[in-house]
Amino acid sequence: MNIYVPHFWLADHLETDVSPEDLQKHLSLRGPSIERIEDKFGDRVYEIEITTNRMDTASVRGVAREASVILPQAHIPAKLKSLKMFKPGTRQITHDPQDFPLNIQVDHKLCPRVTCVILRVKKGQSPTWLSTRLEQVGIRSLDNIIDITNYVMTEIGQPTHAFDADRVGKTLVIRPSKKGEMLVTLDGKRHTLPGGDIVIDNGKGEITDLIGIMGTANSVVQQDTTRILFFIEHADPARIRKTSMGLAIRTNAAQLNEKMLDPNLVMDALLRGIALFQEVADAELESPILDLYPQPVQEQVISFPLAKTHEYLGIDISSKVQKNILEGLGCQITHKKDVFSITVPTFRPDLEIPVDIVEEIARIYGYHNLPSTLMDTRLPTAYPEDTNFTLEHDMKQFLAALGWQEVYTYSAVSKNLAEQSGKSAEKHIKLQNQLNDDHVYLRQSLVPSHEEIIANNRHLQDLSLFELANVYIPREKDLPLEDLRLTLTSTLPYRVVKGHGEALLAHLFIPTSLTEWKQTDDRHAEILVDGKQIGSIIHGNGHTVVGFVWKALLRVAQTHPTYTPISPYSPIVEDLTFTIPDGARVGDIVRELQHLHIIIQSVDVKDMYKKNVTFSIKYLRTDQQIATGDVEPVRKQIVQYMIDKKAKLIGEI
Repeated sequence: MNIYVPHFWLADHLETDVSPEDLQKHLSLRGPSIERIEDKFGDRVYEIEITTNRMDTASVRGVAREASVILPQAHIPAKLKSLKMFKPGTRQITHDPQDFPLNIQVDHKLCPRVTCVILRVKKGQSPTWLSTRLEQVGIRSLDNIIDITNYVMTEIGQPTHAFDADRVGKTLVIRPSKKGEMLVTLDGKRHTLPGGDIVIDNGKGEITDLIGIMGTANSVVQQDTTRILFFIEHADPARIRKTSMGLAIRTNAAQLNEKMLDPNLVMDALLRGIALFQEVADAELESPILDLYPQPVQEQVISFPLAKTHEYLGIDISSKVQKNILEGLGCQITHKKDVFSITVPTFRPDLEIPVDIVEEIARIYGYHNLPSTLMDTRLPTAYPEDTNFTLEHDMKQFLAALGWQEVYTYSAVSKNLAEQSGKSAEKHIKLQNQLNDDHVYLRQSLVPSHEEIIANNRHLQDLSLFELANVYIPREKDLPLEDLRLTLTSTLPYRVVKGHGEALLAHLFIPTSLTEWKQTDDRHAEILVDGKQIGSIIHGNGHTVVGFVWKALLRVAQTHPTYTPISPYSPIVEDLTFTIPDGARVGDIVRELQHLHIIIQSVDVKDMYKKNVTFSIKYLRTDQQIATGDVEPVRKQIVQYMIDKKAKLIGEI
């Protein structure tokens, strides 16, 4: 997501003389990327790209904190200023809902934290400085009450909301919505809720707020409002996103709340908001601050050996520099010998392990400042065993040219898909920490995943898929055998798929004379090269599958064809059509005919109609020009072979 930050607004948080252009250069090099600088209402406004794992930078304050650490590394003085906040007394904050004028009931599974206060205010137009800053970041100025809520959201990064305290009711129940409930949002649009959305109920069944997304028309601040309920919650981000997307309400608040904000940011936003209400709307507190937060998120402590920095970066950075960097990012450091004990602020949930700390130090120190040093040893040039990336790429390009589509499927499959491979789930390796019920077992075949894709694309009449991926064969008291397989699955006719398989072998320069597709039953055949199996073909369920063991295929594949001199003599080619008896396999007939006589150079299936098969037979002599007289006895021999074949099969039946 992208945010907008005016330069003068940033200056309220950052003490520095840096120019906008220099800030863009150095911040983009080490932190959030400033995509462009625009002139708006007399100020330079930065458009900044924020990644979703760094929501602590999705605010003016967050950008200022990053800049206060990054600029000194570029020898530009910078310091994070303190922010004007309301300072409550010890009796002005309560954690007991009984001490609050309104009856607030919270389902903390939906909202882990709710904070609010009732203020008496003077509603009116916002001062120019406030309305201008909102306009600069693309938010329309409405009045001082609503503008302050938007101002705090932009400045602190935590959405806030103001209710009319006299219209919201005496009871606020935060609960999941029921399917079919209706509400009218403050923009006047009517919505029907799907159920499970986080809402506020006024105790009478009327919804007064769509939590984290948008307020409702029946509790919005009016022209005559004198009392407001300043309300901030930390709610379930998954529910907020689901509701926001389902209802097509994509407010700034929704886009922030759906991205795992820091719940400890809520109080900062509330205290900053009260200070602004006092400054801009002459606010007076009419209630204590209620903070319902039964299970506070705790700061994480990481033990960080300083040697890690040198181990990963290959350079020595002084402990003082590392400490300054981490403290500038909000961490608290305790230094014992050569180990930092780092207390990570809750707004940095992305810092979990020592390597994350190394990454932060390297980022702020500057990757461009790391020395470029060649390795002491030579670069490895040998391929790992049983790999050939050139041949792999060539194979994929060839299959794609034939009309096949490459797919990538998950290595972990469901119980149903695992058992479709012909083996029970118990004979598969089960993952200990599976992602979900669809990814539980390590697969032993690619075919079930391919058939699932075909089933999900039934609108495509012809679909041919191929994949080169590992299957995982269990081994007792050892890690599974990772076996690389090339699998082709298609809805095309068997003969077409078999022809593509033969074309692939020919493309890999595997001699046809060494290749045999040995039929084992009506649905299955083994693919042999020089008598050794390298794969198989199977037909069933309307699909044809050709599978190769990649290592075996690599061993017989060649980078170039075997040279065969062109014969100076012309062949004789003729077509013979035979009615194939029941039980006969065309592949066996082709193979046997090729070895029937020395002058038969090749036998190809030219056409098939029901039980009638036309064979194209090429005759050639290598010592002299072949004549019709040479062909005639061989032709009779072929006819006799077919008669004997039929008689043998009838006799067996």
